[in-house]
Amino acid sequence: MINYKTLRKINPEAARLAVIEYLSTNKGNISDAARTFGIQRTVVYDILKKEEEGDLRDRSRAPLHSPYKIPDKIEDKVVKTKNQTHLGAKRLSVYLKKYEKIEWSEPLRLDTLSLNTPYIPESYSLPITSRIPLEADSLKRNATSSYYTHLL
Repeated sequence: MINYKTLRKINPEAARLAVIEYLSTNKGNISDAARTFGIQRTVVYDILKKEEEGDLRDRSRAPLHSPYKIPDKIEDKVVKTKNQTHLGAKRLSVYLKKYEKIEWSEPLRLDTLSLNTPYIPESYSLPITSRIPLEADSLKRNATSSYYTHLL
């Protein structure tokens, strides 16, 4: 038995080529090739698909399309505001909506800002008013500490 996983660590293209060459010697018996290399038949089918496409190299794991990626300009503004105000996620959402005119999907994930968290444009934004008071007078009424005062 040939260890495909060890071959793949050394050179993925050569490992796939070895499977293809073995298939040409055993009359295309996929089960036998999978058994010989210690892999699943689906892996052999994936190798054959890569051969049909004409590229045996590894593909990138990065997504081809990120429709909700935050534009870098907006992400920089959010990070800057967070560092200046030291607000938590909910209060930062209120602050951004009120003063920076930035709508953010709920909940705001501060821990992944540098990873470009999903930004949902206004046409797709979720209403956050049911959980967070946005009006200045309701903010005063619901304030339990002086921590809200800088938002007004």
